[in-house]
Amino acid sequence: MMKQIRVLTILFVMALSSVANAQFVSPVDFMRNNPRSNSANPAFYTPEFGYFDLLLGGINFGVQNIGLKYDNFFRFNQYGQPVALDLNQGVASLNNENFINTYLNFDIFNCGRRTSHGYITFWHRIREVESLYYSKDLMQFLVHGNGYFLGEDHPADIQLGLAARAYQEIALGYQMSLTEHLNIGIRFKFLMGLIDAKVNANAKLYTDPDTYALKLMAMANANATVPYPIELTDGLMPKIVDGRFNVANLFKNYGGGVDLGVEYMINDQFGVAAAVNDLGAIRWNNFSLQYDGGLQDGGSYYEDGAFHFSGVTSEQVQNLINDPGSFSNFADTVMNYINMTGQTIEGYTTPLNTNFMVRGYFNANSNHRFSAQFTGYNLGMGIKPAATLAYTGSFNDKYDVVATYTVMPGCYDNIGIGLSANFGGLMLFVATNNVLAFFNPANSSAMSIQTGLSFTGGTLIDRSETVIIRDKNRDVYDDDDEE
Repeated sequence: MMKQIRVLTILFVMALSSVANAQFVSPVDFMRNNPRSNSANPAFYTPEFGYFDLLLGGINFGVQNIGLKYDNFFRFNQYGQPVALDLNQGVASLNNENFINTYLNFDIFNCGRRTSHGYITFWHRIREVESLYYSKDLMQFLVHGNGYFLGEDHPADIQLGLAARAYQEIALGYQMSLTEHLNIGIRFKFLMGLIDAKVNANAKLYTDPDTYALKLMAMANANATVPYPIELTDGLMPKIVDGRFNVANLFKNYGGGVDLGVEYMINDQFGVAAAVNDLGAIRWNNFSLQYDGGLQDGGSYYEDGAFHFSGVTSEQVQNLINDPGSFSNFADTVMNYINMTGQTIEGYTTPLNTNFMVRGYFNANSNHRFSAQFTGYNLGMGIKPAATLAYTGSFNDKYDVVATYTVMPGCYDNIGIGLSANFGGLMLFVATNNVLAFFNPANSSAMSIQTGLSFTGGTLIDRSETVIIRDKNRDVYDDDDEE
């Protein structure tokens, strides 16, 4: 029994170790004088002749919490102090699907340079991508017990999923103004995985409304890759074979990706843009584990792929209370129905957390732009949509002031702000997707901070000077004006 309990503990700890990342809409994405906006869409034009930064160029960290909120789980007095824990109210406030996402992007090096008809960008970046998903029924079961779920048509649908990933990203991109109206961009990415873990657990628990007999159907699986040599003892317990850290182990998981972008300027006032980012995968070849678990025929409680339990007699209850050995034997009996297998594997492939964006914008004049954007994020557990309205004020080809409002499922109060300024070759920027979260973090659905420092050089290049295929009618018109 204890061995199988340890395996379940391993899966849970593996899941907790994956608390970290997935990037969301940032005010920086809407800046017009900051070359960092090119990260959101490789087709966006960069007016600077060139820029570079080292270590302090870009730091982007954020947390999204759709579910557990401090105010929902407590009752407060007239002074705003918590006086009682209210689990019923807290669980009732949850969505059917709840998740916690965190992310961290850290630039080691980032640079860009203008060519005759395009712009080359290059960066080396550390990225983390993690998500925790849990169903409302899981929390209701923990708080209310199985009596809350009665009947075949009202089972407890218990779901728990966790995914974590950290990797290095080396990217080379090129943006060009193909015509007077059309920008295109592409970015190739070489990836080196550092660590990966993913756990999925699903169960359905049925309770007979008359007898309260239980029927359980459950399964779980997990994959993990770590930078240490490992083996399994007894077929289940992971053990580090060599605890000495080897830098070479950080460069064994290779992958690739691509970003594709396009921007079409309908006229001087209106334009549209679209992009797909992080389209690719990583092959994890380092030291990988795989676990699979489910129910098996362990005796009289097993029937038709499910575990059936009709309760215990009063005599059995007394034995469980008075005799510790009886409880251990009972637990061993129950654990016989759990089939958990583990193995070291050669490797596996995971897709990247692909995201896409579609944007439309209106230029009131050269300084003021209003945008509307739809974004879809694949966090490894389904697509999560986001809709954003943004205002961008761009002044003197040096300053950007951005305000955004973003709506996501279960998250409707994201008011973001961003500032960027170029002081004679030194560009500073700071932004957050939800400024209100800093005043009430325990009850906020999202909170982020993005900041950086870059050195810029050369003069600003007008986009019209970089067009590859020029409009012949416009050239003729321009010649007539000169005459």
